Amino acid sequence: MSGLNLRTIQRLEAGAKVSTESLRALAAVLEVPAESLLLGSPSPSQPALQAMREGVLRGLEFNGVTSRTDFWWFALAVAMLLAFAQLLAEATAPLPLQIASLIVLLPWIAACTRRLRDAGLSPWWQLISLAPVAGIVVLLYLLSYPSKAVEPGEAVVG
Repeated sequence: MSGLNLRTIQRLEAGAKVSTESLRALAAVLEVPAESLLLGSPSPSQPALQAMREGVLRGLEFNGVTSRTDFWWFALAVAMLLAFAQLLAEATAPLPLQIASLIVLLPWIAACTRRLRDAGLSPWWQLISLAPVAGIVVLLYLLSYPSKAVEPGEAVVG
């Protein structure tokens, strides 16, 4: 009834991309809006943007936990902000980089605290970053630990 080839309909059912014409033809035959035939799955960038937004909103919150993926998306956002500030500083004066560094300092420490807690480690491990070079490497390794499963009956300290 839609005028579409059987193979085309099979490919659409399997999740292949659909042309606008094919979508309209199917919607007309099924008597539904064309938009209702599309899957409402989020685009791949939405979880990343959500994690970055969450990291900013929880910037001064030192209690609770942050999952590994959310932490690394936030870390990427911080790195991009500092890279942009560095470019701005090279074009003008060092002030933009200094201001950006101060702005991200406390949110970064808070995110690291929540991430270490999520990995089952003490937030005091952040102090190891004060050791030149090796301290940063060790901290980044600790931040990459998987989330620790909370045992039943175990209190979550936050």
